[in-house]
This record gives sequence, C-alpha cells and structure tokens, in this order.
Amino acid sequence: MGLDFLRKIAHPFKKGLDRRLIELGTPDLFSRTLQSKPRSYAASVHAGQCLVPGESLSVCLADDQVLALRGLCPVARVNSPPTELIQALRESFGEGSGVVQVFHEIAAVAEITIC
Repeated sequence: MGLDFLRKIAHPFKKGLDRRLIELGTPDLFSRTLQSKPRSYAASVHAGQCLVPGESLSVCLADDQVLALRGLCPVARVNSPPTELIQALRESFGEGSGVVQVFHEIAAVAEITIC
C-alpha cells in the first residue's frame, strides 16, 4: 500500500518538474524588444496649410533649415532644429521622412517625428 501511494504521488510531481524544466530552458534574455519612440520636433505650419495626424511627409535640409514637404510644396519648417538633426539629415544626403503626430490648429504648430 505504501509503494502504490508513492507511485501515484510521484507521477504528477515529475510532470510538474518537466514543465518547469522546459520553461527554464527556453531562452528569453535577448528576445525582448525595446520600446522606444523617435523624437518629435515642433514645426511651424505655413499659412493656409492643414496637416493630419499620421500623414507622411518628406523632410529635407535647405541651408540649415529643416523643411517638411507634401509632394514638392513646403508645408512646415522645424523651429530651431538641433545640430544632431541637421547632422543626421546631412548624413542621409539631406533627405528624410517624417510622420505628423499632432497638429495644433490654433497655434499652427505640428509635432513631427523624423525617421
């Protein structure tokens, strides 16, 4: 009777250890992805232009000014662009792409993330 009892108890215990062994053996140290957002820049929107959140724009460098273009027409200018942005655009031959995050209609300012 004692041996039957031990065999009944030991079986689920072994299965439980097997499941934990598989869980411990699964590599997950480098499988996590980092959650980072690109930096947003404030841009003054030209008079008469309206931007939509999520809209893709071309970003170009023109004489130390960063302009946002819809097609070939400039629609916004980044206010006092930081040197790191200017340097990054110079390294990518003066061109980039951006996405409108927020458009403040009353202030005529848009927040644009540049990729």
